[in-house]
Amino acid sequence: MQKMLTRKEYHAKKWKKIYWLDDCPFCGYSDIIWKWKYWFIIKNFSPYSWDEKHLMAIPFAHKKYSVELLEEEFAWLKEVQEFVKNFYWEENFFSATRETMWNRSVEHFHIHFVPWRLQGKYLRKMLENQGFPIKEEI
Repeated sequence: MQKMLTRKEYHAKKWKKIYWLDDCPFCGYSDIIWKWKYWFIIKNFSPYSWDEKHLMAIPFAHKKYSVELLEEEFAWLKEVQEFVKNFYWEENFFSATRETMWNRSVEHFHIHFVPWRLQGKYLRKMLENQGFPIKEEI
């Protein structure tokens, strides 16, 4: 199992390297929580929620962007959503992706599922750390 990084360790590391196809941390990853025909789910290596509830859904095929997914791969997202819904049970959660390589550390397309704890100042800080400039005051 890969060591979970603190957010500080993650941000210090991620600016030094982007993981491409030849060194993708997701391709061949074995610590899988659940898998289907086209997708698998793992726990995030450096969770935004500071616990093991931050999940990522990843297609087995190395795709860079969601537009590269096949129709069948999109259809199987329903199974991913069902698993995630059952995983969080009655806890609120949200999902997010980055559709560009700007400020992304892994080329392999993936979807984040995070428990709904990212509110107020923490959500603002997370977005700022991901490179989204926020000018409005809270």
